[in-house]
Amino acid sequence: MDLENLAHIADIAGSVAVVLSLVFVGMQVRQNTRAIRATTYNTIVQNSIAILAPQFMHQEFTEFMAKFQSDPQAATPAETARFHAIMLAAFRHWDNLYYQFRNGMLEAEMWESYHCTMSSWLDRAAWRDWFDAHARMFSESLQALIRQRIASMPRG
Repeated sequence: MDLENLAHIADIAGSVAVVLSLVFVGMQVRQNTRAIRATTYNTIVQNSIAILAPQFMHQEFTEFMAKFQSDPQAATPAETARFHAIMLAAFRHWDNLYYQFRNGMLEAEMWESYHCTMSSWLDRAAWRDWFDAHARMFSESLQALIRQRIASMPRG
């Protein structure tokens, strides 16, 4: 075997090694993307539970929310501030969820479940009114999504 044939064999072996390396890197990127999505979703679930925990753990909190949502005008200044903080946390959470969805880190199936939850809360006038008054605090994307949802709600 002459030097030229050895050079061709070396070129072929080098090309095969490059292709195999690219396949391996592609597999690693895919696994890393799955791991990041899983971590993102786990964090989202933890945040959701942290936001909802006072509702199911403390009767006083549940009563406060029910009272405020039924008659926000009767709220004390402290209750109004408390409701503001709750709304800020909830809408920040949805802003993050929508961001993660738009950037491919939250799958459509999971986003739809959170979007459904958000929509059910928006059925309450106190939530809609609060968002109307504070929409500028959130991304334009979330503002558009929520305004679209509110516009599609049955009037009555």
